Amino acid sequence: MTQISNLFKPSIFATTFITSSLIVIQSAPASAVSLTIPTTTVDANTNVFSGPSFTVTSDFLSTDTISLNVAGTVNMARFDSSDGYTVNAAGITTKIGTIGGKTIPLGSFDSSFLVSGSFTFGALLLGNSTLGFHQIFSPTATNGLGSSAPPTNFAINNVSLASIFGTGITTGTVLEFRIADINTADNIGTFSVSGSLDSSATAIPEPFTIIGTLIGGAAAIRMRKKLKQTAK
Repeated sequence: MTQISNLFKPSIFATTFITSSLIVIQSAPASAVSLTIPTTTVDANTNVFSGPSFTVTSDFLSTDTISLNVAGTVNMARFDSSDGYTVNAAGITTKIGTIGGKTIPLGSFDSSFLVSGSFTFGALLLGNSTLGFHQIFSPTATNGLGSSAPPTNFAINNVSLASIFGTGITTGTVLEFRIADINTADNIGTFSVSGSLDSSATAIPEPFTIIGTLIGGAAAIRMRKKLKQTAK
């Protein structure tokens, strides 16, 4: 019985050694990166050809996300009438207005006032000269098109960078907010913008973990060979 007991002791030791080696086989999770976009005022009177900006301080992949909160309205033709052409961040009219002698219905946008062929007049833009400028909120029913009470507060949450810019963003990139228009003389009003850029945490094996596992595995194999020789 003593001999049998002694034979089992090394086996238990080897099993423990192997188990402890396997426990070390773990990936160290990389910390998720979050960049706060500070609360920014985008002014229709001054932020058409340039605007407030922020600098990206980490690399973000195209699959990483952006979140934005936007509030307010801007009046793009206040000299035409008391109501002018007041719109939300999607460029949807929040009042019945008049521009160029033409009445613009509530909850609409006039395609003849598209800026650069695609931006809704008065909409909020984000981008730069390299990435191009992109309209964040489209003129859809969700954003007030056809509504008798179009929203003036908007939010996007965890939208991929690819869906806006078509690519990721590298450290040092400067992103700028603007308002879609071709002049500033008759504009008034502001949008308040805040948000964040967020990356996902990715598991990355640490070098010492891999090396430790290989060493542990080799030692365990040698121990098994010794046990077989002892048992003969």
